[in-house]
Amino acid sequence: MITKKQKEILEYIKKYQSKHEYSSSLENIKKHFKMSSVSTAHYHIKKLEEKGFLRKDENKPRSITVFNSEKMVNIQLLGKIAAGQPIEAIIEKETIAIPQSKISNVNSYYALKVVGDSMIDENIYNGDIVLIKQQDTAENGQKVVALIENSEATLKQYFKEKNTIRLQPANKNMEPIIIKSNKNIKIQGIVIDVINSLPKTALEIQTAENSIEKTKKELVLNKIICGDCVEVLKDMPDNSIDLVVTSPPYDEVRKYNGFSFNLHETGKELFRVLKNGGIAAMVIQDQTKNFGKSLTSFRTIVDWVDNIGFKLFETVIYRKYGTEGAWWKYRFRVDHEYMPIFLKGERPAFFNKEPLKIPSKHGGKVMTGSGNRRTDGTTTKTITRQINTMKCRGTIWDYLNAGDKNPLKRKHPAVFPDKIPLDFIKCFCPNNGIVLDPFVGSGSTLVAAKQLGKNYIGIDISKEYCEISKERIKQSINLFDKLK
Repeated sequence: MITKKQKEILEYIKKYQSKHEYSSSLENIKKHFKMSSVSTAHYHIKKLEEKGFLRKDENKPRSITVFNSEKMVNIQLLGKIAAGQPIEAIIEKETIAIPQSKISNVNSYYALKVVGDSMIDENIYNGDIVLIKQQDTAENGQKVVALIENSEATLKQYFKEKNTIRLQPANKNMEPIIIKSNKNIKIQGIVIDVINSLPKTALEIQTAENSIEKTKKELVLNKIICGDCVEVLKDMPDNSIDLVVTSPPYDEVRKYNGFSFNLHETGKELFRVLKNGGIAAMVIQDQTKNFGKSLTSFRTIVDWVDNIGFKLFETVIYRKYGTEGAWWKYRFRVDHEYMPIFLKGERPAFFNKEPLKIPSKHGGKVMTGSGNRRTDGTTTKTITRQINTMKCRGTIWDYLNAGDKNPLKRKHPAVFPDKIPLDFIKCFCPNNGIVLDPFVGSGSTLVAAKQLGKNYIGIDISKEYCEISKERIKQSINLFDKLK
């Protein structure tokens, strides 16, 4: 998507090349469009280059080449939309140009100019233009144009909660708009693209960066923070965490003291704070309702991979003894949970599976094994060798006899064995690494991190659960002292 000005510049360059048989210079573009500086012309050329319409060789005065003549279509710029307090959209007769291949039906899209700074954490700034796809529904976390009380339009992130709609600004200094009835709000479209306004000056950029740095708090280690995990994570610096191990609340299977959670927004913040090569390991399951699974685990995996940027390193099965009460006439007993392991970057920064090895059934014996079947259908030769006493753990992790009987821990409604975070930390966390649990619950991840001598950070919105975790940390410290 390009702006009206960028389209005019592109047409000017085409005509100039056709007439003169060589490229226009940035100075020519500046003079023709009466720009204040060559840097403004360079900005537009850079944007056209990024979007595939031009090529410009650096440090050459007349090296602008048009190499994409894709047909452009005009989208109506309907007016201004508030990314602050709601205001009405104002009708203005203007259009913007976008490649025809970007949209399916020109009549299903429109554009609005942004007013205000409530969406700056989503890189939407005052003066930017947003491309909107017309639709009357939205999913949690999407950026929407919402009409409130049939009179005021605003640009916010959409969240449907139990009995309310929350329109959330992407600016920590602003409060959300809470709508108590679906009748008082209409979705008019979702944001699918953003065109940034003219470039900021060096002073503006520096001021903005300094402002962001001031709002970022220093990383506080070996603490449990009581608060909404998304908001707390926003205060953490980028690329600062080595490993996340957590079990998020899902499907309202447990009440969790009445709090609700957003796994999409949590995933975005976790991706940001994780170091390159960092791992986020999750314990999750699906609710069964009317004999059908909710698929929350699968939806979360797809969302975090497709929309946030994680790779799915592996999905491990946590094997356990299912609750006998759930083994009723028309169901199987559920003896497992999923443990998707998400990776940020190309490969894990730290990976040591030696502590996770398990005893080999025929360890120490000399055996002749059958050949392995290749992907092309052929079979390798049989070999005779001594079997190692320990072998690589597979993707089913057995915690049938975890033995977690701590009465303090069991005050939480949904716990997992302490050995789970112990295994993940041993495998994926370096010696001086930092372990984070954004849904700290009963504190199992933090207790494991403490036991292994790692730094930790825990977050939970429930004060009660924070206190349980703090007490468990104290208990573990006292136990370690006794064992010394």
